[in-house]
Amino acid sequence: MEPQLAAKISLVDTDLDVQIAEISSGSILKQVLWGGLFLFFLAKHCLNTRLISEGQRFQLALLLLLVICLVFFISALWSSYPAVSIKRTIFQLIFVFTVMSATLYSYQHGLIGRNIKYAAYSAFFMLAVTVVLGTAFHPSGDMVGYAKGKNALGMNMLCLVLMLTLFYKSVNEKVKNASYLIAIALVVLLLSQSKTSMFILLLFALLTLLPSFSLRLVMASLFVLFVTLFIIFPSYMHYFGSMDTLLGVVSDETLTGRGFIWNTLYYDLHYFDKFGLGYGYGSYFGVPELPYFFDNRFSFLRFISSTHNGYLDMLLHVGTVLSLCVMCVFFKLANYIKDKYFFAALILPVVHNFTESSVVKDDSMVWFFMIFIISYSCIKGDFNAKNRLAG
Repeated sequence: MEPQLAAKISLVDTDLDVQIAEISSGSILKQVLWGGLFLFFLAKHCLNTRLISEGQRFQLALLLLLVICLVFFISALWSSYPAVSIKRTIFQLIFVFTVMSATLYSYQHGLIGRNIKYAAYSAFFMLAVTVVLGTAFHPSGDMVGYAKGKNALGMNMLCLVLMLTLFYKSVNEKVKNASYLIAIALVVLLLSQSKTSMFILLLFALLTLLPSFSLRLVMASLFVLFVTLFIIFPSYMHYFGSMDTLLGVVSDETLTGRGFIWNTLYYDLHYFDKFGLGYGYGSYFGVPELPYFFDNRFSFLRFISSTHNGYLDMLLHVGTVLSLCVMCVFFKLANYIKDKYFFAALILPVVHNFTESSVVKDDSMVWFFMIFIISYSCIKGDFNAKNRLAG
């Protein structure tokens, strides 16, 4: 999540070797920062074990997310880059534990609203810096700001709008000047021209109008639909059907070329018979070697570093059965969210994960947002249960 303050250029204008070296290496600053935060919160938990031991929902949510990390650790056994799989899984574990712990302690001290406000100030300050430096806009006219691309900035602003809205509508801890901060974030979101983020925001607004049962039914149906379309159906076609049928379902032009990327990946999984266990967590993109079917110097595929579909991404990581296990864990975690507005906010990871690899990605604000709303909901539920018992 390091800010990109330099001038923005097109992805294909950068040297391919530089890209590969950058995405396959780690950031020392990032590792030190998150490693330090992890050790800090681990020490806090050791000194005050009561905080976690009394929170049953929080315990279970943390355990379930650590189970996902365990699945990723196991995938290193068949990974072509086991060291990469282990390293990225360890960081994922650190990320999950740190975000959940930070939410817990912020809730305990009544600081979550203030932290969100300061996050908004920081984002707007970095945007202002890029405007002054003349690097805020892409040559095509969309606002990129401190992010790597317009979609990344749109996603960040969408997360900020939703977090501010949740505290403005559903939480007693109000954020001062929340309406003004929301308005500024919305303007930046519009300037980014991120159609996906704006569409998800509209969906969120519509979902909040539904009664609770209808809302949960719609969300569950969408989630099951995406899992069926991108994990279950392709796996069935691999084992019992025809890959020609599968590759004919989505045209190559779908969602500005994403269909071509998806079809290439499914063909790769089929050709190398990887539907069973996948390639191992983090062992396909972001490694020193280009994937076989992407190493074509006459195709834009050489510059692709993501599946642009988180459901397919999970299939690529750990195969059919383990992917479905991970999806069941997410379904279970969603049931811990009781507040209507917080549950409606799940539309962000459910839909955004359809167009981008955003869940279980430590450099994605969507993954941070998902962990946060699950953690907050569990902590609030534990706190309310404790008050009922005390009363």
